[in-house]
Amino acid sequence: MIRTKLLPLFVFGLCWALPTVGQNWDFQSWYRVKVNGDLTKDLSLSVEQQVRLFDNSLKLDQTFTELGLGYDLPKGFDIAFAYRFSWNSNQDGSFSNRHRYNLDLSYGRKLWKFRGKIRARIQHRPSSYLFNERLEPEDSPVYLRLKGSINYRKLGAWTPGIAFEAFFRLEDPNQMGANKFRYRVFLDYDLPKRNELGLFYMLETDYSGTTPAYFSIVGLSYAYEWKRPKKKKKKDKK
Repeated sequence: MIRTKLLPLFVFGLCWALPTVGQNWDFQSWYRVKVNGDLTKDLSLSVEQQVRLFDNSLKLDQTFTELGLGYDLPKGFDIAFAYRFSWNSNQDGSFSNRHRYNLDLSYGRKLWKFRGKIRARIQHRPSSYLFNERLEPEDSPVYLRLKGSINYRKLGAWTPGIAFEAFFRLEDPNQMGANKFRYRVFLDYDLPKRNELGLFYMLETDYSGTTPAYFSIVGLSYAYEWKRPKKKKKKDKK
């Protein structure tokens, strides 16, 4: 009788495990602290620090500091540039310093109780061997990243949403089309005095290698937005 009850569980587990044969799976966790705010009416600055764990969240994958500048354009558009300095793990277990640059063009719009946003990003991470006159193309990728997101804005301090992103390799003619995808659900919570907590779950699929790779990622974030002080009006002298 016990064996009969356990049979459906065994069949379900077998059906779940079979598709993963020949595939790479990993559970990761990402942690972020971000501070951002306006410098002028249209110009903004952001600084963030991240730590990312891999191998079932037991090992350090990378930690980085990113500095970004954003500028608001007319009619819902904005442009941004960011520089990232990171400390990345290598396949042999060592770590190396890396640099990354990206340029974004975004468009956002409010519709009823929702807010949607689309973003196009050009991203380049130079090879760590570039200054030794050795450029390895596989280690110096250039990507076009297209991302769309939508969130629900009428739940008080809570903001749930979903996002999708596709990666296109630009400099390698052997990798035409999108080869990496990210599917994300997130929930943000507004705290007093412009503080915010965020939680997300993301599934990443990577088809750039000979064997597809899948990553299940949980993220936790904290953000603070400073408020640009208003200019005091000068009193007329009598």
